[in-house]
Amino acid sequence: TKAFMEAVQAGADVSMIGQFGVGFYSAYLVADKVIVTSKNNDDEQYVWESSAGGSFTVRRDTSGEDLGRGTKIQLFLKEDQLEFL
Repeated sequence: TKAFMEAVQAGADVSMIGQFGVGFYSAYLVADKVIVTSKNNDDEQYVWESSAGGSFTVRRDTSGEDLGRGTKIQLFLKEDQLEFL
């Protein structure tokens, strides 16, 4: 996460497909928005958010639940996909 944030700040090409792979996009088959919260033991906690429009935001998480370490993925399901809850 820290290396990714440094790359973003340095202006690196961080296109979504290159960072997360095609498999990640399956989330957008059922969700309008995806939020990924990630924490490494030796790093700050960050939040990645996208609504699949080809853009995303990454920010340091200062107000969310402290994960300790690991990753939390939130899918905001499309109205016609609520059967998957």
